[in-house]
Amino acid sequence: MSLAAGTRLGPYEIQAAIGAGGMGEVYKARDTRLDRSVAIKVLPAQVSADPERRARFEREAKTIAGLTHPHICTLYDVGEHPSAGSASSPQAGSGQATLYLVMEHLTGQTLAERLQKGPLPLEQALSIATEIADALAAAHRQGVVHRDLKPGNVMLTKAGAKLLDFGLAKLKGHGEQPAAAHLASAPTQSTPLTGEGMIVGTLQYMAPEQVEGKAADARTDLWALGAILYEMATGKHAFEGTSAASLIGAIMGAEPPALATLQPLTPPALDRLVRQCLAKAPDDRPDTAHDVANDLRWIVDTAATTTRWAGVAAPRRTRERRLWVCALALTAVAAGILVWSVMRTTAPPPRVTRSVIPLGAGRTLTMPALPAVALSPDGTRAVYAAEEGGGPPRLYVRALDQLTATPLQGTEGAVYPFFSPDGRWVAFIAAGKLKRVALSGGAPVSICDMTLDMRGANWGPDGTILFTPTMAAGVWRVSSAGGTPQAVTTPDVARREKTHRWPEMLPGGKAALVTVGSADISSFDDARIEVLLLGTGERRLLVEGGTYARYVPTGHVVYARAGSLLAMPFDLDTLTVTGAPILVVRDVTTAPQYGSAAFGVARDGSLVYAAGEEWMPRNRLVWVDRSGKMQPATEDRRAVFFVRLSPDGKSLAATVDSAMNEEWIYDLVRGTSRRLPSGWDNWEAIWTRDGRQLTFSSSRGGGPDSLFLQAADGSGEAERLTTAEHVQLAGSWSPNGHVLAFTEVDPATGFDIWVLVREPEAKPKVFLRTRFNEWSPQFSPDGRWLAYVSDESRHVEVYVQPFPGPGTRFQVSIGGGEDPVWARDGRELYYRRGADLMVAGVTTTAGFSAGQPRLLFRVPPVSKLAGLFAPWLGSFDVAPDGRRFVMIVPDESRPPATELTLVQNWFEELKAKVPTGR
Repeated sequence: MSLAAGTRLGPYEIQAAIGAGGMGEVYKARDTRLDRSVAIKVLPAQVSADPERRARFEREAKTIAGLTHPHICTLYDVGEHPSAGSASSPQAGSGQATLYLVMEHLTGQTLAERLQKGPLPLEQALSIATEIADALAAAHRQGVVHRDLKPGNVMLTKAGAKLLDFGLAKLKGHGEQPAAAHLASAPTQSTPLTGEGMIVGTLQYMAPEQVEGKAADARTDLWALGAILYEMATGKHAFEGTSAASLIGAIMGAEPPALATLQPLTPPALDRLVRQCLAKAPDDRPDTAHDVANDLRWIVDTAATTTRWAGVAAPRRTRERRLWVCALALTAVAAGILVWSVMRTTAPPPRVTRSVIPLGAGRTLTMPALPAVALSPDGTRAVYAAEEGGGPPRLYVRALDQLTATPLQGTEGAVYPFFSPDGRWVAFIAAGKLKRVALSGGAPVSICDMTLDMRGANWGPDGTILFTPTMAAGVWRVSSAGGTPQAVTTPDVARREKTHRWPEMLPGGKAALVTVGSADISSFDDARIEVLLLGTGERRLLVEGGTYARYVPTGHVVYARAGSLLAMPFDLDTLTVTGAPILVVRDVTTAPQYGSAAFGVARDGSLVYAAGEEWMPRNRLVWVDRSGKMQPATEDRRAVFFVRLSPDGKSLAATVDSAMNEEWIYDLVRGTSRRLPSGWDNWEAIWTRDGRQLTFSSSRGGGPDSLFLQAADGSGEAERLTTAEHVQLAGSWSPNGHVLAFTEVDPATGFDIWVLVREPEAKPKVFLRTRFNEWSPQFSPDGRWLAYVSDESRHVEVYVQPFPGPGTRFQVSIGGGEDPVWARDGRELYYRRGADLMVAGVTTTAGFSAGQPRLLFRVPPVSKLAGLFAPWLGSFDVAPDGRRFVMIVPDESRPPATELTLVQNWFEELKAKVPTGR
């Protein structure tokens, strides 16, 4: 229907038509009761005429009217207008009246109108996107999903962006489609994109699940926000097509060009965020609009910092230029002669070259939680950790003037190589030890005990190795000749610090670069990089938002963030940053949940790195019967690394890996999931024998990860069981629930087994501590035996020992074993051996005995390091009836690296991109 000026809709008097859209015609009107301007939107007749749609729409409108946010256009009222031929006062629901919406009247232009002029300045685009994300976050908290977010539904006003048309929204939990669902799912015919035949309107911003007709949720709005942000930054649509079919094909299967290919100065973090929002699978997008808003604010702050650096430098350069003009003019002839003569004799700068280093047939780089590549200081050799044929990793050395790499003898199972300052030795971790091996040959030499939970090591010029022994520790030191490690720093609990990792000793050996992670970050992309004065322990902030910093002799600090390398000028004398960070290398493999990056730099100016992007392990939870038949246990596709079934087998506790580990509880009967209340890390949860509580490790309250007890339904406060000096990991409860066996990770002694008796004033006590590593303690169903894992035979094997002892221990596994799990009846003991699930029949009544282990079935191992990467990994559990097993299997998001990129004379490029003023 069309309304003339002066038409009355209840207390509203029409003044002029504003426009039309997929939801009807829009008019400017005067609210005669409150004497204010409003906007009236008259809804299509097909919505008004259907009683069921009318009822649903009115119910939804009540909720939408409750959305009060500075960046959401307020819905004031819903009314009815008699249609032609109806009674003057139609009854609600009669189907003879037209519905209309009364909204806040806004002046300005839509974002779609602004985009017709081209891309927006970066600062403005980020500001608008942040306001939209804030508006979506407020709506999503109320259970309202927009579903038709597009530039035409964003109004740009003097007060900021305003989000329009929540009238097409979907209310979560109603179990029904919105009243105007057919309008939200159809392309809106409005302004052409480029020409005749092109797809127009809403379809450009529809997520894959909408295109397929699946249910939309909050993550659907985040897809649309990513598409809008892409368009604001580049002036182009993220997905193009000459027909509906080709555009849908692009949405479902294509990736848009990187922002930087269209706008070279785009911050890498913005490119990363847009790619995350435009992920095809909803699970791969950010969790909430609030998270997106926070990321945008960080990008805004970073961009502002860069601008401030440029703004400060420009006037100084201008003044200096004026002072020198006269002097240069007076000596122009002499200078010209001098330059001419120098140019005749000066060699051109070294040429920057790039090449690819294949790892070798069948070899893949180990996962980058611990960096797998290093360059010798003189740039003549590269050493990397690689796996071949599904076996454990080992180190390979490649002389850069040769075509092939050779394995370093004695480095089976080795990860994380790093060079001595003179380039004659390579240090690494293997078999629970920090070791070194000479490149000239010979057997490796042990330096000290070390777990693969280590988070960084660096060999300084004074023969000292700085390292971080666990993921929740400070920096330690040990002599490269061997000895007892000593603590250098301790994370500051008052500042909510959790870890000081990836140390890099600076030239002179008086200070080091460290990455500081706190309980407030969800990714090490948001960590702090600080300089540590080794003599006093003083720390100075260098940059917020980065990890894995390395000093290079050009006077720069290079660090990783969001799959890229950034560099900033650094004064080695004052230990201060003297310029803004600048992106220098894109597409470098990084692991933001660990803070590591796969690159190395040599003093001769060479750079080597594994090309890629951010690396995040993805796993699946599956049921496997005794024949090996597999079926999904949940739909989760995250980095799950520890699982335990409840005693009744109806629920599952699983740890999701991130910078802040989270414990999730899955209801396997109803198919629901929830997160255990957090605040600090919660991880490796085990059930009490009655299934009512969970015991888990957490760093809440500060300090190393201690053990806590909390109701399995998440209610109440967590009870602290221990106050740890070192990281502690829950193992199992005795059948009577009185004794807890757990593992403690001591940098001086490695993994040890402890027990805690639940009685007043009880203190933990050591059960098993040797010069080897012991972990994963598991009580037998009768409580008389304790199964555990040890590496004393130079292989990881499963043992059983009487509890509380003393008595003879027994080796159960043969040829390697980890993750021991008892059958509920105590007659079998299961364990993992790489890809194999093994079982041994056992008796525990009159003493202990075990039969010959046999293979039950084979599944892909969760880690190709076969348990060496995370020795306490709880990768499976057995159902109460013993007929099936819940297991973690890999769900690889991208193939592992098979080659490295080498950039020689890279310093020339670095100095050009990031001048130091030297």
